[in-house]
Amino acid sequence: MALVRAPFEWITSLPTFLRTNHLITCLDTVLRSLNVSKSFRTSQDSVNYVRTEEVPGTIPGASDAAFFPTESGFDLTFGAWKPYNSTIYGERDPPIEDKKWKYDVAARRWTGTGIILKNWLQLNTSTRISSSMTVWVPSLKTGFLFGGTLVSVNRASSEVTELEEHTGLITYDQATNTWTNETTQLVGISEGGLVHIRTATDEVLIQFGGRYRGTRLRNFSLIKVYSISGSKWFTQFIPPGDPVPPPRFAFCTALKSASDGSSHQIYIMGGLEASTLINAKEGPTARTIWVLTIPSFEWTQLPYTSKAPATDPSGRISPKCQAIGEHYIFYYGGRNTSSYSGAITCDKKANAAFLFDINTLTWTDEFTPNKGRYEIPSKVIELIGGDKNGGSTKTGPSQGWTDQGLETILTLKTTTRTGNSSAGSSPNLHSPKVNVGAIAGGAVGGVLAVALGFLGAGLLRRRGQRRILRLFSHLKFPSTSASTLEEGRGPAELMEHNKVNRGGVCAVELPSGEVAKEMDTGP
Repeated sequence: MALVRAPFEWITSLPTFLRTNHLITCLDTVLRSLNVSKSFRTSQDSVNYVRTEEVPGTIPGASDAAFFPTESGFDLTFGAWKPYNSTIYGERDPPIEDKKWKYDVAARRWTGTGIILKNWLQLNTSTRISSSMTVWVPSLKTGFLFGGTLVSVNRASSEVTELEEHTGLITYDQATNTWTNETTQLVGISEGGLVHIRTATDEVLIQFGGRYRGTRLRNFSLIKVYSISGSKWFTQFIPPGDPVPPPRFAFCTALKSASDGSSHQIYIMGGLEASTLINAKEGPTARTIWVLTIPSFEWTQLPYTSKAPATDPSGRISPKCQAIGEHYIFYYGGRNTSSYSGAITCDKKANAAFLFDINTLTWTDEFTPNKGRYEIPSKVIELIGGDKNGGSTKTGPSQGWTDQGLETILTLKTTTRTGNSSAGSSPNLHSPKVNVGAIAGGAVGGVLAVALGFLGAGLLRRRGQRRILRLFSHLKFPSTSASTLEEGRGPAELMEHNKVNRGGVCAVELPSGEVAKEMDTGP
């Protein structure tokens, strides 16, 4: 599953199937689109507000694929192969790294085309790169894929084996149709957060959270910042004692900006949480909402309420988030369970759609486009000054920059206080002429296209879950304070991610391991 923002307003998702005795995952073959230029209610059955279409059998079966917008739709490439059950859907070919698939929204047409690869080390092998950390930079018409895992597929046994973390940053230049692999000095990171922010002097990527070396979690006191213009990574540490979220991975992110551009807020939701206070087998799925404000680099937890019990998504592993409208976050899919080892509640009929109203800090079911404008939460204002519309008095961390180079690349471009903030990008700086989005895996249409579909993966076999649980007995957990700062220290053991059989018959719930990203196509 993934969310994509494109030059129209559609949200797309995948279908769910009835529970079977096998409780296995299978890929979805439907692309769902939601028009977010119109009002809708998530409390209704999705058939009332979601458009569906079948994905052709020529499109590869993959999870964690990369989706990047085009003028007419989106490009799809990469991802870990997910075989379809041959008795139900027929076999799907795995993705090919030197090929991409283009989708035209208006024509509802898929086409395959080649793509140039530079600095590639693993051509013509069964190994693929799979990462949930991808972003699109509209002003550069460039996409980025960071970290993730190298996976090997065995079509004979329908097995997908995770080999190791990928340590590169891969750049997609849409104009030249080229992927370039840039090796980094960072450890390989999977299932973390990656967000794009435009500043006065640069385009930057901000990375935090996730897991590394297979089983360890990264502390949220460690923030990595990448300067696109300088092709350089920087580090910012949160001071010891400052609040940070408990380590988690497989969460989702959404970006909102003050209307005057004086600050940006990165919201994180969902995922699997760990701390020194819990038993590994009972590590909970995260239900808390945290926000990181930039450029002061301060975390704060937000209180929230729910309009009704059904509007609260509860704990979910690998949900996807997308800022839509003026002050909403669309939250979709994920594995609905109280903990990694907990019983899974299946989301039937693709109804795992939720809405968070940032202005009221409420899980609601009503979406109204172009209503009001984004307001900075009061808990954030207490940290950065100003008011709900902006006017932050902080231009950097209170205790200074860990790397002085960050002061230059994170200087923000402010505007008049009368402008509206854009959904998920710097205010009024590069929003598309037509407000549209998509959930990756799905279609991008004339509105917000959220594509959550045919790439999704849901439940594991019960016996597979029991096997994974046995991996937890030896795990250790990190501190939740900001005192453990180095890249290779402090984190906890959490998941082994070795050999997992994901083949077999059908599925039962919305997928849980795919990519989320914002993708607008404005200049």
